[in-house]
Amino acid sequence: MEEREKNSKIVPFEPDAAFFFERGVRFLNRHDLSRALKSFERAVQCEPSNAVNHCNLAGVLSELGDFEKSNEILQSVLTDLAPDMTECYFYMANNYANLGEYELAEEHVVKYLEVDPTGEFAPDADEMLDVLIHEFGGGDILRESRRKQQESSKEHDLARNLLEEGKFHEASALLAKEIELQPDAVAARNNLALAKYYLGHIDAAIELTREVLELESKNVHALCNLAVFIRHRGQHEEYRQLISLLTKLMPLQFDQGYKLATTLGILGEHQAAYRIFLQLVQFGDRHDPTLYFALAAASANLNRFKQSRQWMMEVQALDPESGIADYYLQEIDRAIEKGDRVLLSYSYQLPFHLRSNLNSQTRTGTFAKIGAWAKDPTVRSSLYFALFRGPRATKREALQALVVLHDAETIHILRDFVRDPTQGEDMVWNGLFVLQSMHVTGAVEAFVGGQLVTLQLPARDERMFSWNAILEAVYHEVEEALLVRDTDLVDLAYEIWIRYLMNVYTDLPKIVKRRVWSAALEYVVRRTSGRTEPQAIVASRYEVSVKALAKAAQAITMTL
Repeated sequence: MEEREKNSKIVPFEPDAAFFFERGVRFLNRHDLSRALKSFERAVQCEPSNAVNHCNLAGVLSELGDFEKSNEILQSVLTDLAPDMTECYFYMANNYANLGEYELAEEHVVKYLEVDPTGEFAPDADEMLDVLIHEFGGGDILRESRRKQQESSKEHDLARNLLEEGKFHEASALLAKEIELQPDAVAARNNLALAKYYLGHIDAAIELTREVLELESKNVHALCNLAVFIRHRGQHEEYRQLISLLTKLMPLQFDQGYKLATTLGILGEHQAAYRIFLQLVQFGDRHDPTLYFALAAASANLNRFKQSRQWMMEVQALDPESGIADYYLQEIDRAIEKGDRVLLSYSYQLPFHLRSNLNSQTRTGTFAKIGAWAKDPTVRSSLYFALFRGPRATKREALQALVVLHDAETIHILRDFVRDPTQGEDMVWNGLFVLQSMHVTGAVEAFVGGQLVTLQLPARDERMFSWNAILEAVYHEVEEALLVRDTDLVDLAYEIWIRYLMNVYTDLPKIVKRRVWSAALEYVVRRTSGRTEPQAIVASRYEVSVKALAKAAQAITMTL
């Protein structure tokens, strides 16, 4: 009886594909190719639909010199399992070169550079093509293809740099041009989708991503992007299906793995993110502080603070100068001491409030301090979302921030904003006010009066104040007073008030008593025109104190 109970607790061990995969990698690291071959063959048997296992098997066969068998497997991967695994073309090119079939090697390396010009092996492929052309001869068609690929790669690199700087409009124009020239350009579509997303055009981003998946159904970057986009849209069922798929993926390329792990982390799937980041460290660059930081972040987000601390110490050893590890080690220690939760970002940088040195800034407005971070795409994308999608108060704060950024990208955004019929007329006039404060001149299309009209900036229009009822009331009160006694000063009152507001827009004064500011504005207008009246007379007309008038008048005068 006791023997039966003992035996009933034995759990049978059934190795799966992951077991044989890890076993194969260990044998590869020991250069034991025959055992690695057997392990990857077993992994393929366990999961015949997993393209990564087939590629690993092909890689070992190539190392063993069986180039033809390796290429057969790689071709079957592209044909039957994963047409988007473009690296197979590069592997096949190497195999053909080893077989002495240089024309086929050229054909496949060119194919790789065409379909994935910025891929992981692009520099090696470019060098390989150089050797094939100059050492073994090459046709004009191949040279022309390479020239076009290089031009496309340069434009794509420029577009990617613009994306990283937060210049989404400029990047979009380049990427759209690239797609027009190369309708099957997958990387360009993925990046254009991101640009549209950052600009708040979610529907366009989703549509572009679905186009990528029609071309390559298992494109990791597109699947990751789509998960982020549809979560924003609230499409819960499709989101759950995508997360289920993403957590099972095992990318072969480093950049795909990094993208997948980061996306899963951002979406709250910290355990899956940790697993992939750990694989990247084990099989990739062990001297990259960003990977160790990602592991520390995932650990902290899983409440494994001691483990997180160990990973963060690795970051500190690799990158002691940045201060990033020092800051987060303090945060982790605080969480351990107080028993609190702490959520760390997967982005390898200090929190924004520390990066921007808020304490050293002189302005006090909410967004006035971010001018130094105009190239931070996370700042810009947050502002664009706030501007197009946020509540009214947040929209106004975003507009104040855009005044500080004040560049071509900002002007593009504002031109789109004032054309948007969903924003409300007061917000459109607020946007026009900001454009005018940026000294934008000439024709501007805007949705006012229930239709799209063309306005000429600078505009002399009292509706420029309509976004703020108190500021508008100050102007109208002074306008009414001047229309009774000095009609010709109305234009000057408008000019002085709008100039003052443009100068203080990022840090507007808190107006408690409106009539004080009305009296101050009239007093400054009269003094500017040479028709000065004593402060006491103007103050009595508005029933305010001379002291309050003088203080507000001084603020207007000093600003101008």
